[in-house]
Amino acid sequence: MNDAIILKTPFIIQKFNNIDTFIFTIFPDLKSYLQKQISKGIQKSDLESQVYSELEKHFKLFIVRIYSKNLDEYVDKEARHASKETMKDVLLSTISITLNISDVNGRKLNENDYLISFRNVIKNTKL
Repeated sequence: MNDAIILKTPFIIQKFNNIDTFIFTIFPDLKSYLQKQISKGIQKSDLESQVYSELEKHFKLFIVRIYSKNLDEYVDKEARHASKETMKDVLLSTISITLNISDVNGRKLNENDYLISFRNVIKNTKL
């Protein structure tokens, strides 16, 4: 998939040129991560699902690191009668790379969209 994709949350909307740009934005050290896993003896065929799991973790960290000000402003505005920390935790728990990322036509990306991209990265990375 080479089409633009969009990150949509209640506090930020951001467009990325394509899925690869998105992946490398939230997981910039992906290639070194792959090399490290191969050096540990992990087979290339087993990397896709492992990388997907790591991508999900990096996505949450990316949201908190890059959009913490937007997140705080949103929670301050919306959590007048609730615990701000509880609301922030609930909001972050609902953010995922399958629910909050869609293509320009509004189709939600699924795990297979990412796995296809990972296969290409793994294939094109000297490991």
